[in-house]
Amino acid sequence: MKTVAVISGKGGTGKTTVSASLATLAHQEGRRIVLADTDVDASNLALLLHPVEAPAVPFIGGEVAVVDPNACTGCGLCVDSCRYGALSMVDGEVFPGRTSVVEVDPLSCEGCAVCTLVCPSQAFSMRDDVSGDWTLSSCDIGPLAFARLGVGGENSGRLVTQVRKVAADAARRTEAEMLLIDGPPGTGCPVISAVTGVDLVLLVTEPTPPGISDLRRVLVLARHFDIPAAVVINKADLNPDLVVSLTAELEAQGVKVLGTIPYDEAVPKAQREGIVPIDAGTDVGKALRQLHNRLHTFLAENTGAAGETLPSHHQQEALG
Repeated sequence: MKTVAVISGKGGTGKTTVSASLATLAHQEGRRIVLADTDVDASNLALLLHPVEAPAVPFIGGEVAVVDPNACTGCGLCVDSCRYGALSMVDGEVFPGRTSVVEVDPLSCEGCAVCTLVCPSQAFSMRDDVSGDWTLSSCDIGPLAFARLGVGGENSGRLVTQVRKVAADAARRTEAEMLLIDGPPGTGCPVISAVTGVDLVLLVTEPTPPGISDLRRVLVLARHFDIPAAVVINKADLNPDLVVSLTAELEAQGVKVLGTIPYDEAVPKAQREGIVPIDAGTDVGKALRQLHNRLHTFLAENTGAAGETLPSHHQQEALG
């Protein structure tokens, strides 16, 4: 099984559209495929693939402190010890003999549990903090795992890892040929969780200064983890000169540009209608099909028969 993560340094480059198109084309060829949408802050692959609804499973991102006001003596030791400013003294007139008690701000609490250690009356306990949920659903293409991080939710990297685990389990059960990951934008913990151990990262960029700047940052991340990378340039005809210079820059670094996709108003129209735009405009559809074919050729040439990534240049040197 091959594992491919489609990522971008910035949002709005067309990453999810490319992911949905590649998955649809693979399915049309009869390939068994499993999808994982790891953009847990703004998961929207399901908007294009329309999966059958499945029960959501709560995700526990950590713990949060809870105080028993009946046990709290209002001594304030916990407030002084909390480095996150999650504890404060409030009016305690409803509790006889006390002028104030401690209150916990759950959004500020980081679950360090220091309050449970310093409280002389043992008024604190820790409870699980449900910060989102995840779902394994099914669509015409195959299983689709995705998640929703709650407002202000923490540990999005762990939630990404959970989505990948669920998708990988489904891929093994169905003997899938490919696990396709629609990754989050940026270069932070969620992205690292999405790309770790994959066979290839496919970087979707656009010919704009912000798009190219963020592409360079994501390439640094891929090199740091020794993950093979290839690039697709979306909306390429918006700035042909920049596409030429970017392609030359990437080729000088040994990074393959697998394709360019033209801009077409038919694509956002298809997105608004919840349609995968592989047939949205002749040139766009042709470019997406060429990208699909080149991607599988690239995977066959740069990964082992069992989907294991061939040693990188640096690893080959180390192995002699």
